[in-house]
Amino acid sequence: MQSSREWVAVVAVALAAACLVEISAPRLVPGVGAVTGDHLALGVTSLAATLPLALRRRHPLVVLCVVIGALSLQQVLTTPTQGLVLLLAAMLAAYSSSAHTTPRRAALGGAVIVVGAAVMGADLGDSAFIAIVLGGAWLVGFVVMQRSTDLRRAHHDNRELSARLAQAAQQLEEAERREASGSASAAIAGLTAREIDVTRAIAQGKANAEIAADLYISEWTVKTHVAHILRKLGLRDRAQVVVAAYESGLVQPTHRSSTPPSPTNEPDR
Repeated sequence: MQSSREWVAVVAVALAAACLVEISAPRLVPGVGAVTGDHLALGVTSLAATLPLALRRRHPLVVLCVVIGALSLQQVLTTPTQGLVLLLAAMLAAYSSSAHTTPRRAALGGAVIVVGAAVMGADLGDSAFIAIVLGGAWLVGFVVMQRSTDLRRAHHDNRELSARLAQAAQQLEEAERREASGSASAAIAGLTAREIDVTRAIAQGKANAEIAADLYISEWTVKTHVAHILRKLGLRDRAQVVVAAYESGLVQPTHRSSTPPSPTNEPDR
């Protein structure tokens, strides 16, 4: 963004310098004849019509009015130059007045162009030529503005759609997890008495060694029971066993905290 603004300023300064060259040394510029007007008035109005272009993206309508006003004043005060630099400056201002603003302000810019062309033209044919050239630049800018608006809307819609899809995917994942937990809670009734004891111990956060000591069985037997529990309940790990045990009411939360204890970090089998 910063480099773009710098580029716009460079273009404005280059056009201003070209105008001064046309005025002070017209022979160096192709297509420019001898300048017979007041050089001071030409220089001031030319600078007023070019330097403001550095702000044409931030204040496009104001810049258009300044450029058209400067060129109209030049037409009244002195003999305008015969080069194309000022015409190019007016075209840039006309383009920006529709490309970098809203449709309502763009319409106002079109009205300014029509009025300015009538004042800047030396005769009816000259005014018509200026109106056609500047109107063409304005029309190109208006099309660019409409396309840019459509692209911004599409980008916003895509971002909103992506957010909704992500939210829907998260809700679906949560629903599947709740469904799996609910199914596991119902399937707990099909466990054997020993498997229920192991499930309750897992939900209490006990490790396999602790479960083996409490139930007076080997740790290998505990691992076998854990594998059977996971298979029968259709669960993946001990954490899901904890959730299923609490949701089924097999284990009741303590008064200290209603949050199930974290399962021990050991293999599920």
